[in-house]
Amino acid sequence: MTSLKLKRRTHQLLGSCLLPLALAACGIGPGQTGITTGTSDRWFVSLFDAKGIGPLGQCLEDPTIEESIESANLPSTHLSIKFKEEATQYDAERIADCLRQSSGSGNISITRPGS
Repeated sequence: MTSLKLKRRTHQLLGSCLLPLALAACGIGPGQTGITTGTSDRWFVSLFDAKGIGPLGQCLEDPTIEESIESANLPSTHLSIKFKEEATQYDAERIADCLRQSSGSGNISITRPGS
């Protein structure tokens, strides 16, 4: 009976150690940035599932940004940024980092131009 409890405990510990690794391998966790390929000819950065978007003026005043749209709900929980045609991955990552530092919550994704 004791060895059965020991085996069960070992399996529980092993499962609790491997599950986070498996989940991390499957996708992007909170606060991380994923880069996907879109269908547009522009770079986009999105902030979603935020618990209210705070002041982001310093992030949105960048000259590489063509337009930004915030969700209408209050407090706003989604922001989408479209970059100018000449913007690069570096620009998108720089703005994503600024949003991450300023928003305090939510997920950020970067969409690269499609082929």
